[in-house]
Amino acid sequence: MARSSIRSDNRFIPAIGNRADAQQAMKGGAFAAGFVALVNLGIGGYLLLSGAGHSALLGVSGSVVIDGTIFAVLGVFLWRQSIVAAWIGLILFTLEKAWQWTTQPKALVGIVLAVVLWLAFLNALRGALALRQFNREAKAIPAMPDMP
Repeated sequence: MARSSIRSDNRFIPAIGNRADAQQAMKGGAFAAGFVALVNLGIGGYLLLSGAGHSALLGVSGSVVIDGTIFAVLGVFLWRQSIVAAWIGLILFTLEKAWQWTTQPKALVGIVLAVVLWLAFLNALRGALALRQFNREAKAIPAMPDMP
């Protein structure tokens, strides 16, 4: 029985059928990491420069600067098509959101944006795995001898 592949032309989970699709998915993950980095660095910078009372109001501390820096570095490596960065980005974002929702129930307000960003990280991982598979297939194809 032939194995059928499910192809999706969905905007949130696009089909990855060639190198360009895989590279585009990884760039989407890089943009998601950049967005998370900008938000965290912006909030962290505001908290570090303002008084101590603002961190209690937002429910975070100035340590989000570290988190923002990590996501900025991940964004650079995702842009360079790193499979390790794709795994770390998805896992770190998932753990961060799980921790945030358990410690700050009001954070569930941003669940739609969190799901969209999570899908971008997931697609970056799918793109990285697809690129790895494409590279393996390219190495496995023997060179054709020249015909006289």
